[in-house]
Amino acid sequence: MRGKTAAGKRVTRVGELLRERIALILLNKCADPRLKELTVTAVEVSPDLKQARIFYVARAGTEAAQVKAALAKALGFIKQELAREHLLRVMPEFHFLPDAGLDQAARLEELLQAVKVIPGSRETPGEDA
Repeated sequence: MRGKTAAGKRVTRVGELLRERIALILLNKCADPRLKELTVTAVEVSPDLKQARIFYVARAGTEAAQVKAALAKALGFIKQELAREHLLRVMPEFHFLPDAGLDQAARLEELLQAVKVIPGSRETPGEDA
């Protein structure tokens, strides 16, 4: 946390608080079963706290278009529930985005597993140094 200003810490704290509360609302209060299949992975809040990008991951087997439609339909309800909790003076504008980080990590892992040992090197796969 070294080098962060007080405003930077606040943005981070607000993002984590929003992530936690939005995840609870999706899990416990939304009636749409498609939204119960989501995991909120991160929330990035702008420095002025007026916009928030909410990253989510849907479980395998769910269609991205249906999830996006369900989120768009539930956006007003989610904002209303957050407003009832009086977390922020001004409610940020939400943008729901699928989180590609886990897919990228899985692909990177596949690539690392596929890499063969360079001919002439002393190490062999599976040996610990």
